Amino acid sequence: MLGTTAGTAPLVWTYTAGNYSWAVAISSDGQYAIAGSDDMRAYFFDTKSTSGKPLWSYQMRGYVRHVAISKNGAHTAVSDTDGGILFFDTPNVGADPTWSHRSGSAVETLVMSEDGHYLVAGDRHGTISVFKTDLTNPLVWQYVIPGGITAVSLSKSGSLIATATQGGLYFFDHVPAASSYVWVFDKDTSFPYAALSDNASYVVAGGDDGYVYLVSGSGRLMDRQRLGGAVSALSVSYATGLVVSGSTSGNLSLYSIGNRLGRLDSLDTRRPITSAVISENGERISVGNLDGIVSTFDRSFGSLMWTYDTGAIVHSLSLSGSGQVTAAVSDTGGIYLFDEALMQANPTISWEMPTLAAAVILVVTITIAVCSIRHRRGRRVAAREDLSASMKMYNGELQ
Repeated sequence: MLGTTAGTAPLVWTYTAGNYSWAVAISSDGQYAIAGSDDMRAYFFDTKSTSGKPLWSYQMRGYVRHVAISKNGAHTAVSDTDGGILFFDTPNVGADPTWSHRSGSAVETLVMSEDGHYLVAGDRHGTISVFKTDLTNPLVWQYVIPGGITAVSLSKSGSLIATATQGGLYFFDHVPAASSYVWVFDKDTSFPYAALSDNASYVVAGGDDGYVYLVSGSGRLMDRQRLGGAVSALSVSYATGLVVSGSTSGNLSLYSIGNRLGRLDSLDTRRPITSAVISENGERISVGNLDGIVSTFDRSFGSLMWTYDTGAIVHSLSLSGSGQVTAAVSDTGGIYLFDEALMQANPTISWEMPTLAAAVILVVTITIAVCSIRHRRGRRVAAREDLSASMKMYNGELQ
């Protein structure tokens, strides 16, 4: 990231799957994580194990592109490009799904309620499916939306659903087995991301048109903010009312939610953003990019805490509730676990190390500058750094 100094990444372990790793989710306490890969397997981890080996893995019929986990880590779900949806109870049981379901096409999005009682999936053909996870026949509601579903989000109770599509936002209340949506927000743009507040009072959505939208719980547009570049990442901390978003042009923005979206901070990273998440308590923001860099900030983009180079595209990130534990997956198949407790336990990797290095560099720079001034007999030397000319820009959107 530009203009900041970061500490050594608190990497605990890495695990390499047999192919690209696409999705990861971590429990609120940071104890458990689940990841999916194009080797057609789902991997479940106890993050406190220093070995980095999964407790179990499960073979699917298609590429595992989406995973979900309950807040306490007791329930997990995975889906694949062959339409498979699997639900698992109690992590210690092993790779024996409680139930499975097959959708009519590749599952494009998967989300679980905090308590794990509801699971919602959206597929490529526009079918949204709601599962009551503790039932023998868990499928309780379905609805078909014209066009593909790109994202779904649940209220805290799990009964209200915001669905993003290639041409609008749909709002559902599935508990009374409604035969249609409550409202639709039509827009001539695709919405890759949508997040519904806990009490369903608003929906935050990111569009391919480069705007972040704030829509009321009744479907009225309250505000929109220009991000620059198609929105490629969006995450909301409902406890603090904070939103972080990233774009294909490398722009990051942090907003507060009220009657409008208040921009609190922004940063032009000049690298396409592939993932951006904010912790439940709003204390940490983690960002992944096309170059394979994971960067973690402390409440704002001006406080870069640490970075790590995975060596390949970062496809997904997930944070624990406190933001102290970070899980990441990359294009090499890498699954990474970071824990900031390492920084507290081992001062040798504290954030003061780069600060000292920066001080040494500053002294050397000043010495060279003084010598140059003397050599040129008082002539002023101006050095400007043109970042836009020295950095190779990416053209086009993410594939």
